[in-house]
Amino acid sequence: MIGLVNSLADLTSLRDRDELEIAVALLSTNAVGASTGKLWRLLGDPGELRLHARIMTADGRVTINDPPAEMADLPRLDSRQELRVCHDRNMPLPVGADANGGRRYVFPIAGTKGIVGFLELSRDAPLPIDRQRFVTDLLRIYHNQIQILDYSENDELTGLPNRKTFDAAFDHMTRIEARTRPQIVQYERLERRRPLDSDEPRWIAVADVDLFKSINDRFGHPCGDTVLVSLARLMRGAFRQTDRLFRCGGEEFVILLEPTPARFVATILDRFRAAVASCDFPLVGSVTISVGYTAIGPSDDGITAFSRADEALYAAKRQGRNRVICADDLATEAAQAAIDAAPRADQPGRAPSNSEGLTARARVSSTALIMPDSSRAKNAPAMSTYSLIATRAGTSGRDFSS
Repeated sequence: MIGLVNSLADLTSLRDRDELEIAVALLSTNAVGASTGKLWRLLGDPGELRLHARIMTADGRVTINDPPAEMADLPRLDSRQELRVCHDRNMPLPVGADANGGRRYVFPIAGTKGIVGFLELSRDAPLPIDRQRFVTDLLRIYHNQIQILDYSENDELTGLPNRKTFDAAFDHMTRIEARTRPQIVQYERLERRRPLDSDEPRWIAVADVDLFKSINDRFGHPCGDTVLVSLARLMRGAFRQTDRLFRCGGEEFVILLEPTPARFVATILDRFRAAVASCDFPLVGSVTISVGYTAIGPSDDGITAFSRADEALYAAKRQGRNRVICADDLATEAAQAAIDAAPRADQPGRAPSNSEGLTARARVSSTALIMPDSSRAKNAPAMSTYSLIATRAGTSGRDFSS
């Protein structure tokens, strides 16, 4: 009993979703004497639910399985009749023998908007009623913990992860966190069914609603909120399951793209921009967004990568809005402009005018800001991306209502 109480105390202390899922699957398997356990996630829209076998336990060993890049690679919920019945009835079910002749039981996992997954357990003997109730109660505790995490990590209006979660997500996506933070439970991570090309860079994009202040002023803040909710819905439909989406305050959103060839990134982001521009928003009508993006370098942390994408975003604003601009292209153009402004070799006696010299220095400065610099990133004072977003409006001199 003491060991069980300690396990429950450990469970409620966890703040990492992967570890929480692992702990639930492992504790359930061990507590009821199951030989194997599997935690399924339900992904996709209500009319097209897909099954993802997220956690597997067997013989005290835990395996975590990352989702594939494409939702279509996952089986439909209807392909597993016992899981479909469990979903529709919202109750635990005995579902027959497993491959080794053991008894299988499936338990629904509830979320704030219905069933979000299943816990499947196999054991040699039938599962007594009191053990079934224990698993059901444990999943209620898990549900409560997820609600706490959702409240602290997700934006209340759109349901997207909020700006406080960006740093941790960035670290996790770029494997920084995986190298430095010890695991509470040791586990094996399976390769994706469609492995991502590790030679391709990850990308960060910052999207901002154009003229959002005027939308609030003309139609009211509730209408502006409706625009943001609709925009979040369009984002979910425009990007892959493995890409990460955030609302980082006001009308600004951040996208973290998994490894993608550079030649496709502009097309992916422009497709999202076009989807927004073609959408008829209730009462408001047409709405556009501007997007800036950059490749994530090996020495980048969240703040340096975000800063480059943010500069590209406001270059898109300055160039007329409703467009997508790459920070790396800006850096190349700025460097070339600085070279063009310098004295030419065929005019050795000519010095640049004061205005030319100032322009060249400004462009070189802009290049230094946009281009990745590993030494600057290492020596820069510590600042979270949350702090950058919260304070930059007072330091940048830019108009955030544009």
